[in-house]
Amino acid sequence: MKILVASLFFPQLRATHAGGRFVAELVRELSKKHEVHLASRIEETELSGSEELRPYCKSISLFPYKKVARRGLMTSVRLLVSYYRFGSEVNKLIKSGRFDLVQVEWVEAGFFLKRGTVPMVLDAHDIITKPAWRNVTISKGLVRLLYYLIYRAIRSGELRTIRKYDVIVTRAEYDKEYLRSMTKDAVIEVVPHPAGLDISEKTYNRQKNALLFLASFKHRRLNVDAALYFYQQVFPLVRARFPDATFIIAGYGPPKELLSIGEKDPSVFITGFVDDVDAYYKRAAVFVAPILVGGGIIVKILDAMAAGVPVVTTTYGNEGIGGKPGRDLVIGNTSEDFAEAVINILSDHTFAEKLEKNGKEYVEKNYGRDAVFTKIVSIIEDLAKSKRHSA
Repeated sequence: MKILVASLFFPQLRATHAGGRFVAELVRELSKKHEVHLASRIEETELSGSEELRPYCKSISLFPYKKVARRGLMTSVRLLVSYYRFGSEVNKLIKSGRFDLVQVEWVEAGFFLKRGTVPMVLDAHDIITKPAWRNVTISKGLVRLLYYLIYRAIRSGELRTIRKYDVIVTRAEYDKEYLRSMTKDAVIEVVPHPAGLDISEKTYNRQKNALLFLASFKHRRLNVDAALYFYQQVFPLVRARFPDATFIIAGYGPPKELLSIGEKDPSVFITGFVDDVDAYYKRAAVFVAPILVGGGIIVKILDAMAAGVPVVTTTYGNEGIGGKPGRDLVIGNTSEDFAEAVINILSDHTFAEKLEKNGKEYVEKNYGRDAVFTKIVSIIEDLAKSKRHSA
């Protein structure tokens, strides 16, 4: 089968964001039995690494765009223009009739794509309407009205997009039900993100009272807000009980407002991008993920659990994971509850070991790599087979 994979972001086997890694692994998996053709937007700074998927692809079509230093009105317009240009070029590929199936990655990638004559799958990654609605609920006055108008536009765009596809793939049951509340007609399948792709069998000594938050910060404001929230509202409560506690903020693209904290506070370490995430996870005493906005499965939490690190997060952080609070991870929805959860783990080694063991087992059972990619490849193959039989 000839499969066109159209990706909004360039997939990389060592990507700085989980979605890009997922698509790269999917391309590699599909190539075992099928002929894969990749079409992708790619940031100009990533062009040097664009060859790593060449062994798995019959052809690769790249559509470069300039790196955005700071988001604003004009950069948002340029971003939409790049989406439109990408969509136009992919439409030409679809119209050529060369492919048996089209696999589209990210909802935004589908905004400007037209319905083809071959089976089409949309891997949503995130439900973009959810965080848009969350912004409405937490704002007031004229700002709330502005966010509401943005929400209506995003909801309308997401609905139009998902109706073009034969199958929609989400990362969590929660996201499936959210989409189902928007439209009853779509065929929706759940394929979780595989956890622990970068976790090895190596062991490392825990750093006493070291709290880790690892995420991608470039263009991911919700991760910046999470780090700031923890530092400003939770970390002081933890340090009141454990004065030697440290807060490690690791990950790609920390903005100046985070970097300045590390410069002023010796108990905070801003690492930037890290090659060996395995070591960072396993050296931490607690992985903290105070996610304040829902919008999909939080892969870094799964990776931390796979590495055997006790996790404290919020209801939003767990909504796509489904771990049992108190058994697999701990939930804290207020700054006080979050701090108490962290303090309990640091104070009670038996409780910490229980979380380490249960969290790791839960992830291995529900988010193992082989099970995840077997499922999504089966969805793709079954759709193509059913369409051939009905033709």
